[in-house]
Amino acid sequence: MFPSTMAPVISVVVISSSSSSTPRKPKHDSKWYAMIKRRNAFKRKKKTPVVCFERATTLEASHGLSWVRVCLLGKGGFGSVFYAKTRTTINQGTHLPSQLAVKSTIMDQSSSLQHEKQVLCDLTSSPYVVRCYGDEVTHIANGVKVYNLLLEYCSGLSLERQIRLSGFGLADSDVKYYSRDVLRGLKYIHCRGYIHCDIKPDNILLVPGSGERKGTFVAKLADFGLAKAVDEECHDLRGTTRYMSPELVRDKKIGYATDIWAFGCAVLEMLTGKPAWEYSEVEDLLWVIGYTDELPQIPSNVSEDAKDFLSRCFVRTAAHRWSADCLLEHPFLSVN
Repeated sequence: MFPSTMAPVISVVVISSSSSSTPRKPKHDSKWYAMIKRRNAFKRKKKTPVVCFERATTLEASHGLSWVRVCLLGKGGFGSVFYAKTRTTINQGTHLPSQLAVKSTIMDQSSSLQHEKQVLCDLTSSPYVVRCYGDEVTHIANGVKVYNLLLEYCSGLSLERQIRLSGFGLADSDVKYYSRDVLRGLKYIHCRGYIHCDIKPDNILLVPGSGERKGTFVAKLADFGLAKAVDEECHDLRGTTRYMSPELVRDKKIGYATDIWAFGCAVLEMLTGKPAWEYSEVEDLLWVIGYTDELPQIPSNVSEDAKDFLSRCFVRTAAHRWSADCLLEHPFLSVN
């Protein structure tokens, strides 16, 4: 049985098909237009020219004292991620595994990676959070300093890639296993006083399982560059628009429940193979999430347990959203 102390049952509106037409916005809403103005100003600020660091051929020559870059895994908003191996001649006696993921950017643009390192160094006791092995500064040919964050290499790549390869959603058993893993990770970081602020399939990485999970993968939370301590104030929109919660969009308020809303979007994506929202324009998404009563649409062909589970995540009032601890007790997560 799941908790009896939580909010009363919320009726689930199930819609088998939906329209992705542009939502109507009122002509007068001061909060809405102030938010759009701030967002546009932030976008203009981000266009400031930066040092041309992202050329992988330049970076691949920048190795560490005990590790060597092998290939580029991907690029993101805060740098590039490389697959690396430790040097076989000197890795004995070090704390590094034989394989690493090295996240790199130039030093004067490394505040996000340095913040991620600080957070991860405080989150060292969960198998559902990507491990951090420290950091190192290297140099490229022109003398520019490069900041490198040394992370656990997850050979199963990302949950987003698994969903994309499936084309139509993951097997129910995989959805349940991955959901439990993510919730255990969220329960842990929330107990440690952190909000992830960017939960999405692309930031959930997979590693080969063992024991009863042998032959499948275990999901781990990654990319803590936007994470905040629960007692920190939030002054901006944090995260990826499609996964933002109503309270974040409208009031710039964050809490543990912010991660739960985003988690619900990720679960729906695992079940269907499609994003929780069909709107493609950022302003449409911001409007629908923050300024209407619309909820992500739950298909009629998913199980009743899945519908109820998602309804506990998609509650517009943050205080009534279920916690990670409560969701872990939900019957949807039981595996036969």
